[in-house]
Amino acid sequence: MTVVLPDCARAALETASAQGDPAAKVELAQELLKAGMPGGAESAVRLLTGVAERGDGWAAVLLANLYRQGEAVEQDGAKVVALLEPLAKGGNAGALTGLGELYLTGARNMPKDVPLAAEYFERAAATGDLWGKFQLALLLIDGNGVDRDLEQAVELLEEVSKAGDPWVLITLGDLYAGGLVPPAEKAIPYFEKAAATGNTAALTRLAQAYQTGLGTEAADPAKSREFWEAAVAKGDSFAGINLALLLLDDGGRVAVDRAVKLLDAGAARGEAWPATILADLLVRGEKVPQDAQRAVALLAPLADEGSAAAQVALSDIYAKGAGDVIADPSRAFALVDAAYKQGEAQAASRLGFMLVRGEGTKQDISRGMGLLDQAVSRSTDPWLAIDVGALLAAGDVVPVDGDRAIAMFKKAADLGSAAGLFRLGISYRDGVGDVEPDPVMARTYLGRAADMGDNASRVTLAQMLLASDVRADVDKGVILLEAAAEEHDAWGTTSLAALLLEGRVLPKDGERVRALLEPLAEEGSAAALAMLGDLYVKGADPIAADPPVGRGYYEKAAALGELGAKNKLGLMLLAGEAGDVGRGLQLLREVAEAGDGWAKIQLGDALTQGGAVDVDAVAARDYYQRALDQGIAAGAVKLGLLYLNGAGTLRPDPVKAAEFFEAAAADGDDLARIQLALMHFEGRGVARDVAQSLTLLGDAAQDSAWANGILGGYYADGRFGEPDYAKARDYFDRAVALGDASGSFRFGGLLSSGPLAKEHREEGLELVRGAVSQGIPGAAVEMARLEMMGVAGAGGGKAAEQRLLAEVKRENPAALRLLLQLYRAGGGGLSPSIAKAKASLDQYGGLLQPDAATFESMALQAAGPPTLDAMQAVGDSFGKLGAGDVTQAVQMLFWSNKNAYVYVLQQQLKKAERYGGPLDGRLTRGTIAALNAACRESSSETRVCSMGPLTPDYAVMMSKQIAGFDMGVAVN
Repeated sequence: MTVVLPDCARAALETASAQGDPAAKVELAQELLKAGMPGGAESAVRLLTGVAERGDGWAAVLLANLYRQGEAVEQDGAKVVALLEPLAKGGNAGALTGLGELYLTGARNMPKDVPLAAEYFERAAATGDLWGKFQLALLLIDGNGVDRDLEQAVELLEEVSKAGDPWVLITLGDLYAGGLVPPAEKAIPYFEKAAATGNTAALTRLAQAYQTGLGTEAADPAKSREFWEAAVAKGDSFAGINLALLLLDDGGRVAVDRAVKLLDAGAARGEAWPATILADLLVRGEKVPQDAQRAVALLAPLADEGSAAAQVALSDIYAKGAGDVIADPSRAFALVDAAYKQGEAQAASRLGFMLVRGEGTKQDISRGMGLLDQAVSRSTDPWLAIDVGALLAAGDVVPVDGDRAIAMFKKAADLGSAAGLFRLGISYRDGVGDVEPDPVMARTYLGRAADMGDNASRVTLAQMLLASDVRADVDKGVILLEAAAEEHDAWGTTSLAALLLEGRVLPKDGERVRALLEPLAEEGSAAALAMLGDLYVKGADPIAADPPVGRGYYEKAAALGELGAKNKLGLMLLAGEAGDVGRGLQLLREVAEAGDGWAKIQLGDALTQGGAVDVDAVAARDYYQRALDQGIAAGAVKLGLLYLNGAGTLRPDPVKAAEFFEAAAADGDDLARIQLALMHFEGRGVARDVAQSLTLLGDAAQDSAWANGILGGYYADGRFGEPDYAKARDYFDRAVALGDASGSFRFGGLLSSGPLAKEHREEGLELVRGAVSQGIPGAAVEMARLEMMGVAGAGGGKAAEQRLLAEVKRENPAALRLLLQLYRAGGGGLSPSIAKAKASLDQYGGLLQPDAATFESMALQAAGPPTLDAMQAVGDSFGKLGAGDVTQAVQMLFWSNKNAYVYVLQQQLKKAERYGGPLDGRLTRGTIAALNAACRESSSETRVCSMGPLTPDYAVMMSKQIAGFDMGVAVN
């Protein structure tokens, strides 16, 4: 506040001045400058000039100050020197400091010369002048014009501070608080002395010191708030905003309401910072009710007045819209462009991103990237560099540029950002653009971020280390996960829990899994809920499996949108474990539509297999194709299997199947290689080519037990080439080594009943018996098959019956099907018994899948006399079979009931509109003609067709042709 003398006092000064009193003239000049009256400045200059010309030092100093600052007179550095240099030679402190200030900043006619300024301040300080000491101390702190000397600066400031000037005290405090001079906590007494004078800057510094702690002085939230409140009470806007932020962190209703009032008050004063904070609160709607319109109302006037901060904040609202404020990208662009033109730092990056993406303006990638590069080079915000790096690494808007992306991430890392180090680690782990993966560099950067306490880096590095074959790496990976879990990091905790649930790296420990996950689950972590579901569905000692409890956790996780939980819950429902198949399908569809390719595969499987779900092969085909389009190679194999076997209304198409298998095999898929090899063995959909089959199986045999088993069978059974005991044994041994325990008894079965039996039957039987004694699944059924064939000793049929009955009671469906075959056809000295077959099917039929149960019912119907009613029943059952069972069913009918066999062929030819005669099971001339036409259509092997319908090879050929006929309304 400017204090103006009363009129009487001023009149007295004017009188004294008129009488020639130099002191009165100087004081009157100062009063005229303070009053700011018209003509007052000119009068003041005349008064000071007159007195100065008479040698008055004080008048000369005041006049020089006017010329230096350009107040009341035109700025003129030369006149300042002319006025002060004579006085300075005489040691006048005011003149010395005046010249120091002149050379410190420069003026018209006098260039800046900081070293010279320092000399004048030093000379003034030598006279004891406090201002000279203070100015010299500032230069010594910055090393500006003089060598930096913090010790001397502190000494000077200590001398000056004795006068009690709060800003000198604050300057001393800042030296300690800023770490330039230790210890940091020594700043607090200086701030306290300054605050005692009522200085608000000192109060805010004390508030900040106690808010975060300073040196050995611990944080004290109560003291911090006390100082903020004191500064607010003195009207300090900065304090008001910081107190508001502190209250918002408190989060209580009363605290938030007070914070809003403080921000409102600042906004009402036209201050941009509190207005932008309050607007952000109103847009987010988290701590206060959302009111985007009010946010706009707060910001718009400030933006119109040219506040760049308000323009940026308002642009953010219009960029995407908020609440009832509709997105307006064009307006957003105009606002941020206006802020950028004012030099607002944040505006440059926002403008750059909008130009690159074409948001609210025509896309201009070149200009946009230029702005972003410029913004990053000028910014100390690591997240800006990370965002630009991510843009360059993604490749969805601008071409991937790995080198530039990594440069951006390095800039963020250099700014101390753990997130920047993390992105560097990910970039080198996966590679980006032309930058190849480099596991060593990836580990280095992730390790540095992990050392900084970054849990995402800890977990990512742990995943890399856990995949190592080096035990020390694995142990370090576990330690990293333990560290992340210790800090209650959700990703780290669930990753550690997964190891304990899996039991591969760490021993299974269900109790610890539960202890780790339950706190996260209580906080609403969907991942933790889903994993608790896994724990109870699978069980992990000492936690017993409890699928209903597991399903409950899946339900909670699914309600939170967790896709894995939706997927598992959907599969549980489809399996009939909860009786809601429709919902199971819907859950899988939701996961699939969210982009999960494997969920599409699972949907295709469910719609292909039938059971609780109606078969919809066309929909299954579409899901498999969509999975393949996503890059899921299994989609090609699934499509191949679907076209190979057919399903529902989709008839088999071996040619299409082969195309899919060939594509997948070319990409290295072993299952596709195996399927294609089997097709080449049979000449189904492809040319018969045993050599190609062996090549494909050889390619797959390195990792596939199944491929080795097929090769072992090839060399053991002699169907497609000469038997070779040594090769057969070698391949079956490999199959067993790769995890196929059944390889031993399958080899034994072939040795016992195939072309090598003459020399190796006893060896084969011993292999099967050994597998039975070891309890290998399937071995008992194989032994029964050999007993039925009479190759395992006398009375084999009875022994097979007893063995199979025991297996059936163990709920073995394969044993039931072989037992039914034994009862229907007899074998090993045991006579057929349709009654026993029917009783067994009635009693144990629940063990069979629907298609298998239909097949066995049809086989029983065919076992009786070939009456027309019986054949019609067989035909009805045949129509209910899945496409994959058709070939086996035709061949079974050929061997068990020739009339039923002919009836079914007539029936299927009629459905395909290739036969117009009666359905009677009789091999009439018309029936034979239709069958031969179909046979010749399906095969180039005319020799087989010429053998006649009642020969085994012909039956096999026709079974494959029938499988390719339309089963109802087919779509391919």
